[in-house]
Amino acid sequence: MIKQSIIISGTAAIALLFAGCGESKVAQCNKIVKVANQAVTVGQDFGKNPNPQKGSKALTEVAAKIDTITADMKGIEVKDEKLQGYQGRFLTLYQSTSKGLKDTATAIDKKNLKSANGALASLKKNSSEETKLVNEINSYCSGK
Repeated sequence: MIKQSIIISGTAAIALLFAGCGESKVAQCNKIVKVANQAVTVGQDFGKNPNPQKGSKALTEVAAKIDTITADMKGIEVKDEKLQGYQGRFLTLYQSTSKGLKDTATAIDKKNLKSANGALASLKKNSSEETKLVNEINSYCSGK
C-alpha cells in the first residue's frame, strides 16, 4: 500500500511540474483570439454606424480604440513561437490600421480627397489581411 501511494504522489508531482511550465497552447490562443475579437467588434460597430455627422472625429475615436487593443495584444505573454508570430502580425496590422484611420481623418480635415482615398485603400487592404490572419490563427488553434 505505501509503495503504491508513493508512485501516485510521484505521478501527481510530475503532472504539477508540467502544468507549472506554462499555459497550454489553447489558453494562449484564447487570449489572443479574445483581443482580436475586440478589434473585429470595433470594426463591425464602426461599419454599422460610421457617425458621418462626426466627420474625421469618428475615425480618430476608432483609432484610439484600436490603439487600446494594440496595447492589450502587446501585453499578452505567449510562449508558443507560432502564436508569437501571429501576435506580431496582429500588432503590425493594428498599428497600420490606426495610422490609416488617423491619416484618413487628417486628409478629410485638409479636404485632400486624393490622400483620403489612398488611406482608405490601405485600410481596405488591412481588412483583407485581418480576415486572412484570423482564419490562420483559428486553423492553428483548432489543430486543423
